[in-house]
Amino acid sequence: MNELQLDPTLVATLAALETHRVEFVLVGDVAHAIYDHGGIVSAVAIVPGGYGRNVERLAHALGTLNAELGIAGRPDPRGLDWRRMDLREVAPCTFMTAYADIDIDFQPAGTSGFRDLFQDADRFEVGRGVRPYVASLDDLDRVGRESASAPAPVRLPAAPSESFHPPAEPASAPAPPPAAAERPSAVRPPGEEDDYDPGIWTEEEFRAIRSGRIVF
Repeated sequence: MNELQLDPTLVATLAALETHRVEFVLVGDVAHAIYDHGGIVSAVAIVPGGYGRNVERLAHALGTLNAELGIAGRPDPRGLDWRRMDLREVAPCTFMTAYADIDIDFQPAGTSGFRDLFQDADRFEVGRGVRPYVASLDDLDRVGRESASAPAPVRLPAAPSESFHPPAEPASAPAPPPAAAERPSAVRPPGEEDDYDPGIWTEEEFRAIRSGRIVF
């Protein structure tokens, strides 16, 4: 098997998420690149667990990455202050970070979210100590088919939830990117249940926006 190699900015982004113990499954181009044993892609696409503690961890991780809503250098036109909102109300969305963009969707087309994709996900080592869960090839195909056949319009989020307490940690400079990636391995531990009902912004639309085929 060939040595797995990913862009160091992608590995650094995944390392930041894992450092904050964010539970997520990788989907999209980066997931395909991992199965193909390498590749250069423009963003990290994740399906996070939707339970409250995990959403707060994700918000903390985004804060340390100096994240802002937007795609490929273009700020999100809605002007949302995501730090004062529940990320489940903001998603599907893309964050620009100190490293790679992060596409976040709690419930991609054709799935019921994290728990659905986690069941058949495999864990791969993509860098020293960086071992994300990656959706199975069958699930990646399923998401791709559903996204292509039934793309949904972007939904504006609801007003900020009064019950949500945004993270208090100040943003800090992210750690330098990790060294070159290493050979993959696979394990499958148990997962946690999610409890959310987000809107839908498909991964295909993210790629279209990033490539310039859709302009705000």
